[in-house]
Parts: sequence; C-alpha cells; structure tokens
Amino acid sequence: MRHRILRYIASVLLLWAGGVNACAILGHVERPDIKKDARTADIVAIIHVDQVEWRTSEEEAEFRRLWERPPMGVEFSYPFLSARFSVQRILKGQIPDGVLIRSSSTNCGVVLRAGVDYVLVASLPSEDDDRIQPWSTTFTLDANPYSAAKLAEVESLFTHSNTSSP
Repeated sequence: MRHRILRYIASVLLLWAGGVNACAILGHVERPDIKKDARTADIVAIIHVDQVEWRTSEEEAEFRRLWERPPMGVEFSYPFLSARFSVQRILKGQIPDGVLIRSSSTNCGVVLRAGVDYVLVASLPSEDDDRIQPWSTTFTLDANPYSAAKLAEVESLFTHSNTSSP
C-alpha cells in the first residue's frame, strides 16, 4: 500500500513538473497545411540563416532570469532571439531591407539555427515587433527527400498557372 501511494505521488509530481516546463497545447492539434499557409502568408522565401543572437543584453538577461526562476502561476513568454539571414529566392511577397526574423528561444516556437537553409513562411513585421514572424510551416531545406517534396509543393503554387486549358 505504501509503495502504491509513493508511486501515485511521484506520478502526480512528474505530471505537474512536465506542465511547468512544457509548451501547453489545448485541444486537438492539426498538422499545419503548407499550401494553405503559403497562399495566405505575407512572405514565402528560401533563406539562409547567417546568425542567431540576442538583439540586446537586456533580452538575454530576461531570458536567463525566466529560465532559471520561472514565475509560478503566472503566464509569461520567453524573449525571442533574432536571426540575420540572406535571401536565396523570394517566392511570394517582399522582404524589407535589414529586417530580422524572430527565432524562438525555446522549442515552443520556430527555432532557427545559424548555417541552415529554410523555406520561410511568414508574416511581415507588426507594430508590436519589428521582426518577421515565421509560421509553424517554416521548414529546413536539407538533402532529405521529404524537404525536397515540400519545396516542390510550395514552388508549384507560385509557378503553375491556375487557369484551366480548353
């Protein structure tokens, strides 16, 4: 009996601790639709991330404080890193000169890595943030067949005519 109670308490503590550090997802999670997002996004482009860093030392200090001593019982979000990038090809939209991309500092958002190519599906900077906001359908462009197929799917949206032939 005592062993059963200890196991129950340990299970409850593990579930509680996991909820504190994990991304909270409520309800049914649907797989993102790359075609739908590419059609509605402001920007679709192939980019190379050159550098990912904090814009200011204050942002980095805030992240460290929240990471080491997260507030309990209060919703909060970690500051975002900023990615400098070079454009390989624009498939849709315009990218403002000198703009940065938001890169999540945790795995709860789109995490960009320096030296990696991506197909960026994103919103233009908002009034609240002067960085491009990548959408969850942003994906790495590497040598695997899956990313090549996704790239072909996205490219087909912008290169094939939507008119039907007689």
